[in-house]
Amino acid sequence: MRKRHFGHIAIPLQRVHIELTNICDFNCVFCPKSEMKRPFGYMDTALAKRIISEIKENEIADKITFHVMGEPTLHPDFFDILSYARDTGIKVGLTTNGGGLGGKAGKGLLDYSLHQIDVSLQTPDVRSFELRKAKKLTFDAYLRGVLDFFNDYHSRWPETIFKFRFLNTRFAKKSLEERKGRIRVISSTEELRETFRTWANRIYDLIGVQEEKRQDAFRKIQELVSFKWNVVEISPKIFFETYVLEDWGHAFSDERILKAWAGYCFGMRDHFSILWNGDVTLCCIDYDGNTRIGNLKGSSLREVLSSSQLGEIVDGFKKYRLVHPYCKRCLGSRSFGSWLFKPVASVAALKLLKPFFYKKTKLLQ
Repeated sequence: MRKRHFGHIAIPLQRVHIELTNICDFNCVFCPKSEMKRPFGYMDTALAKRIISEIKENEIADKITFHVMGEPTLHPDFFDILSYARDTGIKVGLTTNGGGLGGKAGKGLLDYSLHQIDVSLQTPDVRSFELRKAKKLTFDAYLRGVLDFFNDYHSRWPETIFKFRFLNTRFAKKSLEERKGRIRVISSTEELRETFRTWANRIYDLIGVQEEKRQDAFRKIQELVSFKWNVVEISPKIFFETYVLEDWGHAFSDERILKAWAGYCFGMRDHFSILWNGDVTLCCIDYDGNTRIGNLKGSSLREVLSSSQLGEIVDGFKKYRLVHPYCKRCLGSRSFGSWLFKPVASVAALKLLKPFFYKKTKLLQ
């Protein structure tokens, strides 16, 4: 699709993140919820609908995704907002921790044909599920709820993209573990392959994949390695994806961070975020709204995205120059050696090597 400009950004973007709430019923130790200083709340329903309309009418993004912080299905008017989005005809993605899929939220979702559902499994077994601090919800109940929902939903809406996300802790984050303790989920190639085999079998049992095809899939799983971003299509429109453990822009660090002298980011290039209070931020990693460039309660998206502040930020990104102070911290470093190398690595990894790191693996033909 040919790009055009809306304010200072080239559109259509891949997606716009809409945070319906930053409230979550999980307290995952690897999530910056505990570091968040902004208040908890729910997006005003009328504001959510206005945002959806403006994105759709101006073709700002290919889709909207209910996701930044929090569990979107906890919004008291979640299904009212979802119905409105459906009626506009915009593509809708949902990212959920999966805790409510075995209950009322899951039953309600069965009536909606979404473009994509991402289930943040993150912790795929009893041992690692303890890192979620999900109160009284046990792993067995969680597993049953997620799989039962998937089975019912996929049977009804087979064209919806399903993505199961797993946490990859192959590379430990020192500052995070200093604050939260040891975090290990998928930390080796062997664990990655075993986890994918186990979960693929669970999905194959539900959708009826024969043994011969399973063995073909498992042979391809044996070729996967844990040191990269894995995107595996285990069956048409059903994906497993590993996300490398992040420190959310040094969210857990008490040390002085050397501000990055250069860098590259996808913020305002393939997405941006709108927080529950109407703040527009540069990217989905900004959990605390530090990169706020405007608020939609008294302004339109066109006005916010046309601001001189954003113009300077976007022009900087084009030249690998970081303008916003928080971007400099997010891409900054704890050591001088890393400070020298990291900006070059961010440009190389995100702009030049992304196709290598994001290579899709198709298991079933």
